Amino acid sequence: MIMPFYKNRSDEELMSLLAHGDRGAFDELFNRYYHQIYNYVRRSVNNVEAAEDVTQEIFLRVIKSANRFDPERKFQSWIYKIASNEIKRHLKRAKLRQAISLNDPVGDEEDGAERGDFLMSPYESPEEYAERQAMAAELRRAIESLPEKQRQVVVLKIFEGLTFQEIAEVMNAPLSTVLSRMRYALDKLKRHFGVDLEKELGQSLDDKD
Repeated sequence: MIMPFYKNRSDEELMSLLAHGDRGAFDELFNRYYHQIYNYVRRSVNNVEAAEDVTQEIFLRVIKSANRFDPERKFQSWIYKIASNEIKRHLKRAKLRQAISLNDPVGDEEDGAERGDFLMSPYESPEEYAERQAMAAELRRAIESLPEKQRQVVVLKIFEGLTFQEIAEVMNAPLSTVLSRMRYALDKLKRHFGVDLEKELGQSLDDKD
């Protein structure tokens, strides 16, 4: 439930609160803008599921960029600019997500090998292929180190292809909570392991997702 404290705040005030880690501020912004941003995205993205996913990626970027938001700017114009850029990135993200894949295991289950590890692109050299294998192995180890709920969001989103709304239903959690878990997981992977999923997979934010 959103408390009156948040409902009485301007968008810009909520962004300042969010920049200091206030989850309630994000929930209020999400409730205020989700449907209109979705409708904006939907006019450019014909697939309903893809439009939902792009919209949710936009709100992930809001979380990450909160500490860089200029309170002198109008939040509404700022988020629409994010939305416009995210729509442009949509097709690129769809291709980049194929760069690393965790598919069904092959061979002995204990070695953790994945089918994607054995497929060399005709456009990459043996050295590039070996580097990709090493990166995939590092990525798996980093993801395994995440707290359970953050790890579940990452796996369901990146490797199972679920939308954030579907993940929320699977985890029986509010959509805003799922988005926050994804944001914190991405930050932790980058900060502690140097694994930048946003760059490697085009996951909305820095390029992502």
